[in-house]
Amino acid sequence: MLKLPIYLIVIGCLTACSIAAPPKTIRLPPILTEASGLSIEEGDFTWHNDSGDGPKVYTTDQRGIIIGQETLAAGAVDNEDITRDAAGNLYLGDFGNNTGKRTSMQIYRYQSETGTTDTINFTYPGQDGRGRDFPGNYDCEALVHHAGQLHLFTKDQLFGKGKYYTYHYRLPATPGTYVAELVDSLYLPRRVVTAAALDAGRGELVLTAYNFKFLAGFWPSGAASLITIKDYPKDHFLQGKVKRRNLSWFIPTQFEAVDFYDERWLYVGSEGTKIRKHAVGKRKRRR
Repeated sequence: MLKLPIYLIVIGCLTACSIAAPPKTIRLPPILTEASGLSIEEGDFTWHNDSGDGPKVYTTDQRGIIIGQETLAAGAVDNEDITRDAAGNLYLGDFGNNTGKRTSMQIYRYQSETGTTDTINFTYPGQDGRGRDFPGNYDCEALVHHAGQLHLFTKDQLFGKGKYYTYHYRLPATPGTYVAELVDSLYLPRRVVTAAALDAGRGELVLTAYNFKFLAGFWPSGAASLITIKDYPKDHFLQGKVKRRNLSWFIPTQFEAVDFYDERWLYVGSEGTKIRKHAVGKRKRRR
């Protein structure tokens, strides 16, 4: 057996351990105060805002400096999440439905190289636009792409009105008009789902989820979690093993975006608040 000098072993360890980690916090510019979706590609971060900003996506570097901006040929009622396929196409989900009044949703497929925008129209089974208190009027803020299909994870109601279930729907990732197919559901006590990311190679789905309430009827309080799901059968993600860890507690923080950075890290994004004006991206270790 070849025995290496101890100093070579130490140098090798130091080299391996000194691989630079990405920044712990990315402070986003004011134009991204309502950052609601995130897709990371080769160290660049693509974000979009919630409603009110139009069909725009912004790319920042790891310092939060904008290095690109693109406008899709699309509508923008309530954009809630973004994902990417292996070919580099972006999918922007215009499917926010807080009131339950919408009767159809859109996901826009955007090809950056050609500037082409295609539309995927869909509804949920039984959706009739009567409002959030009626069945079939689902809200959604979480989207991933896998094997030619788009997978959506719905957001239940807050303030004691919901039952804290997220429903998994899927539809083709090609232009057309569809009725989304119900796949599964998952009970997440005291949490509603706000973003999703999938690492199909490692068989890992992550969801961000939070709660918000008023203590004593007036004092705002919140809690947020990162949900990791593994060992699921095929694309029945919600049947896998679920682990939950805290992202924040007590201080109201809306974590609305998530994506994987590399084999070690992922980022979660939270909107700006009255206390912290800027939206931020926070680095978290993968587990």
